[in-house]
Amino acid sequence: MRNIQFIVLFSAVFVLFSCKDKNKEEENQPTPTTAKVLVHFKPMWGDQPFVMQQVYHDDFGNRIRSDKFMQYYSGIRLRNTAGEDVIMKDFYLADFYNNIDFEFDVPPGSYNRFNFDIGIPEDYNKDQDPAQYANDHPLSVAGSQGMFWTWNTGYIFLKFEGKADTTGTDGAELLEPVAIHIGDDPMFTRYSSPLMDIQLAAGDTREINVLIHVDQIFATGAANDIDLATDAITHTSNNLDLANQFMENYTYAITVE
Repeated sequence: MRNIQFIVLFSAVFVLFSCKDKNKEEENQPTPTTAKVLVHFKPMWGDQPFVMQQVYHDDFGNRIRSDKFMQYYSGIRLRNTAGEDVIMKDFYLADFYNNIDFEFDVPPGSYNRFNFDIGIPEDYNKDQDPAQYANDHPLSVAGSQGMFWTWNTGYIFLKFEGKADTTGTDGAELLEPVAIHIGDDPMFTRYSSPLMDIQLAAGDTREINVLIHVDQIFATGAANDIDLATDAITHTSNNLDLANQFMENYTYAITVE
């Protein structure tokens, strides 16, 4: 009986001190001074995630498969209601084979836009040596992952590559190459979201989804008709019309929620 009483007493004392230690730890936790913003870049086809190397039917009757879809984002930022930008990331090379997710700490406040740029700003683009950057930097030789034109001394802002079957026949081999490489300073594009209501107090977390509707780039009724049966290759300077059309369609195919 004494052993049982001792065990009960010991357990009660242990629980009491454990609770005190836990309360003390909670009291010592620093009070949050920033808010968190979780940003997800998501390519879509219709209402489903866009899957690399999956075959899709576009509005023109073509079957299309993307084997490479990469692009540079720069100046990822929130704009507050006073018109001031909070820069969350300066440069990022997105490879849509991977999930593109970020977590940022930002000052508490009222924000109304989520903005970013597509491409590399002029001051960082041409006549630059990628070797000046550390290997893990997205503008470095290794970090650019081939998104640099040595002959053009500038970065490729966006690369969409794959194959197409322009007969639209299920099961037919995809034989037509698709190679859309967009760069050069005039192609640098700023994206600004519609007005949003983002109220962030210290300790809050807000998610922002950036949806890239790939199907809308190749849709009838888009800003420009891009039919891969007639026009599927550009390295910008050799087919400036397609580069401009793709970039315009791409920009209109973005929604932020």
